[in-house]
Amino acid sequence: MRNLMQRLELGIDELILGFLILIEVLDFFTVIPAPLEYVEKAVAVAAICYLFYKASLTRIIFGLKEKKYDLMIVLGFFLLSLKTIVGFLMSAVREESAMQELYSFVLARADLIEKMGFWIGGGLLMVAAVLLVHEKIKNPCVMGIIHEDAIATGLWRKIIRFFSIYLVLLAVFVTVFTFTLEWLGLTVDAPVLMIILFFYLFVIVKRGRGMKTESFLKRVSESSEKFYGRFVSLFHSRRTIMTAITGLLVLHLLVDIGHFIIPYTTGLLYPWYFRQMGAGHLPLAEMMARDFTLASGWLMQLGVMLTYILNVLAMLMLFFGPAYAWVYLYKRKKVRIMNIMWLFFGSLAVFIMQPVFRIGQMTSPSLIGVDITTQQIPVLENVGNALLVAALVMGIFYILGRKDIRRTARVGFFAIFAYFGLYLYHFFFDIAKYYVGAVVMMTKAGQYFISAHLLLFFMITIMFYVAGYLMFLWQLYAKQKI
Repeated sequence: MRNLMQRLELGIDELILGFLILIEVLDFFTVIPAPLEYVEKAVAVAAICYLFYKASLTRIIFGLKEKKYDLMIVLGFFLLSLKTIVGFLMSAVREESAMQELYSFVLARADLIEKMGFWIGGGLLMVAAVLLVHEKIKNPCVMGIIHEDAIATGLWRKIIRFFSIYLVLLAVFVTVFTFTLEWLGLTVDAPVLMIILFFYLFVIVKRGRGMKTESFLKRVSESSEKFYGRFVSLFHSRRTIMTAITGLLVLHLLVDIGHFIIPYTTGLLYPWYFRQMGAGHLPLAEMMARDFTLASGWLMQLGVMLTYILNVLAMLMLFFGPAYAWVYLYKRKKVRIMNIMWLFFGSLAVFIMQPVFRIGQMTSPSLIGVDITTQQIPVLENVGNALLVAALVMGIFYILGRKDIRRTARVGFFAIFAYFGLYLYHFFFDIAKYYVGAVVMMTKAGQYFISAHLLLFFMITIMFYVAGYLMFLWQLYAKQKI
């Protein structure tokens, strides 16, 4: 066994990674046993906290690597996130689950656990901020963009430095740690991994690069570390920090592909997640089967199938579009335009005339964000007309693309970013409703420390979504990237 591990170049780290990959694959196909699922989530949360610790937030934010501060910050972030973790546990557990005793224990003390986590977590971040006031900022780092490369002197400067450090820590928690924990630790970790595996197996291996002497697990680990290092460097300069912020923003769309589009198209819906969201969350295959029974003749059934396919293509292009544009901001190049705008506009025409997806705000009180629901074709009799219009639109934009692809692409990206704006509108206002309600409730309960922090979280959220979206548009069009 030892010789086999040496030949395969497997160490302890890679064995753990392989174990996690196996569990995530089982989770993706919804065949993971319930006890193992909770173990996987616990390991994933611990792994994310460890990742932030090893990444050294003090090095990224302050330019110095201090393990004691890193530990305090990550522990503070984790404690502030107890509400999210408790909410997941309460929503995901099944009544017949072996975790019923833990569920009952947490449910009985949920309010106390969340409040104590908030007080202790916020206190740890405050202590870390006080201690970091006396440290010298070393460029390149995030704080180097705000303050000079020197130790703060004088009471007033120390107070300003403390508040700026604390606000930066809270901003990292709200815009990075919270979403990382929720997305990669609790909700879409399995779909994200499956996408990575797909691209590796069908793109890299197919091109003949193969494994050579390096193991597959080692390559996954090294590729992740390389991208992480390059992305973090964007936060170290005034010229690139906007690109980093907009990169975090477009992740919302990519994650919702894992949240909704992949489960809807594969039929592998996560019961604990979609069960909370109520009606309107059925696989597309089920919706299409219902429309098939109502369609008269094979020709209309073919039209039904094409309508669903074009709806999925439209959603994928609308969601991938901002990410595709961001990659070229990251590379500081003009966006490379392929002559597929005819397909985009044709799909978009069907998506507008006969939508099988609907976008809106979450109706579940336990979830926050954008909700994407499925429906049958609204007017089945008009499927043929919609496809004829789509064919006409495809023909027009194919000709326009052959004449001036960049100008045609600008129209396409205008539609993509208009939809992105609509998506962020729903996302932002659902979060805003939560924060406003939570701040009012905590204030009435006399929990002023918690309500003050929730208000700060809300202000950071406003800056992140509104300013981030406007910065994205400015970078693309004012800098002529498209």
